[in-house]
Amino acid sequence: MFSGHVWVDASQGILPVALIKLKESFALTYFQVGVVTAVLNFTSSVIQPLFGFVADRYRLGWFVPWGIVWTALSMGLLGWAPSYALILLLVGFAGLGTAAFHPRAMMAVSHVSGARKGFGTAVFVTGGNLGFALGPVVGSFLVLGFGLHATLGLVGPGLIIALAIFFYPGNFLKREISSPARASAGTHDNGASVPWFALILVCLIVTLRSWVYISFITFLPMFLQGQGVEIRRASLMLTVFLAGGAAAGLYGGHLSDRIGRIKVIVASMLLYPAFMSMAILSEEPWLWLLIGASGAALLASFSVTIVLAQELLPKYLGLASGLILGLGFGTGGLGVAVSGWIADTLGLYKAVWILAIVPVLGSVLAAFIRMPDRDAGGAGKG
Repeated sequence: MFSGHVWVDASQGILPVALIKLKESFALTYFQVGVVTAVLNFTSSVIQPLFGFVADRYRLGWFVPWGIVWTALSMGLLGWAPSYALILLLVGFAGLGTAAFHPRAMMAVSHVSGARKGFGTAVFVTGGNLGFALGPVVGSFLVLGFGLHATLGLVGPGLIIALAIFFYPGNFLKREISSPARASAGTHDNGASVPWFALILVCLIVTLRSWVYISFITFLPMFLQGQGVEIRRASLMLTVFLAGGAAAGLYGGHLSDRIGRIKVIVASMLLYPAFMSMAILSEEPWLWLLIGASGAALLASFSVTIVLAQELLPKYLGLASGLILGLGFGTGGLGVAVSGWIADTLGLYKAVWILAIVPVLGSVLAAFIRMPDRDAGGAGKG
């Protein structure tokens, strides 16, 4: 499951590097670049609650291997697209594969993690963050090394991983699901027990973080290139940004099991503006350290928000996972088009500054989250 998450997100993660060449080939504006990223994140994310809703009720284990192959194939064909319209179509198709993969895979992880859901979820999420971190490296190797057509190289590894999961002994994708929604039918759960205010706040926090995260993934190489950083080093700096996030995301999940989910979220949202502001004002070699620290601060709360939503909706794990990985992530991804418009209007430098400050609002929202009394052990309390 970990390796599948790595490759699904690595396949998506080549987009920032591919977009540099696609922007040159098709003479795209920053707004058009932002729209490409927004389409990928919209189709991969906003539809995820629906896949999660279905996963709560049916044993559709094939969503996981199918999602891996579909994403790799769609992104693999991206370098062969003859027009901007087909670029949008292919990234839209790629998004459907990831939308099927994530909620179903996240359900499996939640069931096998036992009492250490924060850590178990963090391990799985780290696979995705590692995939995004590897994406620019893979993209640089394929696109910058062999040309846009080399994106087809994504398909082979994706197929191998999908087959390994599909034929794994014991058919674990079906075995660990017991249909929580049906199993809870006889209990005293009802719609009124859902803490809607807290759930909405979590979704808003994820939306803001996603807007910043995806915008930086998309525009950071271009921003650094504009600051005089050579494109290959700029791609490596993006990898440092994402690798820092992957490492911090793993520790953030573990830390949230000990001190509380909300405290980790607030700290994460406050540290990021400080590190990113210093990074914008810095030059090499300090730039490398501050870029990594910025990624670590922003993504330290990544897995924490997923677990927090699952604790708010304990009987609907697939839906909770879909909301956070999907709806929050996708609506935040739509903000990339807004970021592109800001960059076209005010310049990319000012747009990066605006995005650096946005997470402060997320920390304010987190301070108002209150967990229901049924929360086991009070893990979510600040």
